Amino acid sequence: MASHPPPDRPAELKGDARRDRWHSHRASVRAELIEATIRAIDAHGADLSIDDVVKTAGIPRPKLYRFFGDKVELLAAVSGRVQELIVARVTPHLDPTGPVRDAVRTALSAYIELVAERPNLFHFIVSSQVVTSFGAARLLEDGRPLSDTVADFFSGVLRLRGANGDNTQFVVDSMLGAIGLGVLRWLNEPVITARELTDELTAFAWGALSATAAARGLTLDPDAPLLPIPQLRERTRPSR
Repeated sequence: MASHPPPDRPAELKGDARRDRWHSHRASVRAELIEATIRAIDAHGADLSIDDVVKTAGIPRPKLYRFFGDKVELLAAVSGRVQELIVARVTPHLDPTGPVRDAVRTALSAYIELVAERPNLFHFIVSSQVVTSFGAARLLEDGRPLSDTVADFFSGVLRLRGANGDNTQFVVDSMLGAIGLGVLRWLNEPVITARELTDELTAFAWGALSATAAARGLTLDPDAPLLPIPQLRERTRPSR
């Protein structure tokens, strides 16, 4: 006699549970393989091979390709993960409670420290194999989470201070792109210290942000908080 599932556990729910477990397992293994690839980049440099990846991960090559269709898919995932590391390092320093220029400096310092700690990762995301695989458009797309975060923050400050906060993404993209090029140049030609680079780029970024704010009707004081205390209270007040 054929067996039947209990009435409270229909067959289709069992199938859904199996699919959910597989998707969860697949996501977990992919994350582990991405982290292993990042460790391999740290160890072997931007031009690492798939053999470097599988040796670092301690798995056979066929297992890698069960979770990533090909090398291009793996590199795309790793590039995206590197951008997540940048966002995680930089965004906590976007603090409206302290002097605005100090916020710019600490955010830049955090970014430059990350680059100095893990230079191979930053060589990797602009390496020939990444650019050849995806093109420059993919690099721009991967950098969008940081750009969007900074633009949203800047737009919010402008609006709360009574200025025009619309469409700041173009200025922010231009500023972050220039900073990225400057840091990459420094990584290849470290003729000044990280602190000196931070000072130089702080002056540049502050100039870009303050000039943009002025053009939109707001004069920023470099030594004052981005948002005065009453506005901070209003910003953090729970909605009813």
